[in-house]
Amino acid sequence: MNRLRGQTEAALASVCFGLAPIFAKKGLLNGLSPLYGATISSATALLFITIFFLAAGPRKAWATATKRGLILAVLAGICNSVAFVSLYWAMAIGKVAIVVPMTCIYPFFIMVVAYLAMKEDEVIDVFTVSGTILIVIGVILTT
Repeated sequence: MNRLRGQTEAALASVCFGLAPIFAKKGLLNGLSPLYGATISSATALLFITIFFLAAGPRKAWATATKRGLILAVLAGICNSVAFVSLYWAMAIGKVAIVVPMTCIYPFFIMVVAYLAMKEDEVIDVFTVSGTILIVIGVILTT
């Protein structure tokens, strides 16, 4: 994948990640329970991911999937599910403008775990550490 395509996809993800909590909070304010909201949102996501998957064409990638890769994908899914339900509960209790920035300190956890568990694949340099510290400071200033 070329660099511009990756940056375009990242920008699209950022816009969607920015809009989704607003829709979620409005749903919660209109009487939707956090667990139902997270479930409906996840089911909708599953539907769209399935459509994207079917539209992608040949499934040759399944042939290269390893058991370990599949297990790690399932673990990532479990983490995403817990995070998603926790986000909905937090938004039901707090203000979206406070809750969402608090979730944005995840680069700190990524940096620490990447350093500990993926030393051979990830480079943690002064820029990564500095950027992560600035993110955490920014979140602290907004809360």
